[in-house]
Amino acid sequence: MKKIKSIKEKIESNIAFKILKWIINIIVILLLLIIIVQKVTKNNFAVGGIRIFMVVSGSMVDEYNIGDILISKATDEEDINVGDNVTYLGKTGGVKGLIVTHKVINKEKRDGNTYFVTKGIANEISDPEISYDQIYGKVIYKTIVLSFLGKLMSRTISYYILFMIVAVIISFEIVSSMFDSDREEDEDGRRE
Repeated sequence: MKKIKSIKEKIESNIAFKILKWIINIIVILLLLIIIVQKVTKNNFAVGGIRIFMVVSGSMVDEYNIGDILISKATDEEDINVGDNVTYLGKTGGVKGLIVTHKVINKEKRDGNTYFVTKGIANEISDPEISYDQIYGKVIYKTIVLSFLGKLMSRTISYYILFMIVAVIISFEIVSSMFDSDREEDEDGRRE
């Protein structure tokens, strides 16, 4: 038992381990917050015009894969150009009620309004025309770490493996604290 405690103390006193533990905790908390905020607000929540979305279809394969997490930022209509990827709320056709991230293939100003035609890279046909007020923002970044975790969590086997790892760590901590408290009681009993 002394050997296990000695190994545990060496690991816990290692500065690299402490930093890694903090980084992992922050990433997990961020991922959980993102998931909760997305679910609760149905993606109708933005902080400073920034929203986070997860790719759920293969319509943008080559640029984005299923499970990738994208960050989009509210942008003035003049700053959205052909070739930009935008995230918008579909109001008609097959995209009605869906949040879509596709590439702008046409931009046109009519009747004092700006209209856009978008298309998924892997799609053969374009989406129904959208107006600027439907656009949540222009994609500014695809997160690497959160995308990896999102893809990992979308696979059932990975989810269970991650769950088992967390369960083992928690069990180890509980058992260690039980043995530590038993050892303290034994030492207190011997001192008296």
